Amino acid sequence: MKTNKKLILSLIKDDLINSKLNIGLINLGLQPELYLLGISETVFALMGIKDDEKGEELFEHYLELRQKVEGINFAQSYDSLDDLAVEIYNDLLSQKKIKVD
Repeated sequence: MKTNKKLILSLIKDDLINSKLNIGLINLGLQPELYLLGISETVFALMGIKDDEKGEELFEHYLELRQKVEGINFAQSYDSLDDLAVEIYNDLLSQKKIKVD
């Protein structure tokens, strides 16, 4: 599971970076929606989160958490990015247990 956790955290970080880029492009008046990578779908598959109604609710929650990346300044430090990735991972695990039980 440690390998999966490491891989999932890496994918969440990649998704956060891609999301930050897309937010910046939107703020510039561009429409980058077609360039989203779909990394979150891979994260959910690796975490065993099903593509059902509960999974959709969890995905919406993930998108809300992902918006926190907007406040991170990558030029200053990537530590905040690492922290946010861990926060999202732990939150998804916690929510997954609540949704399944």
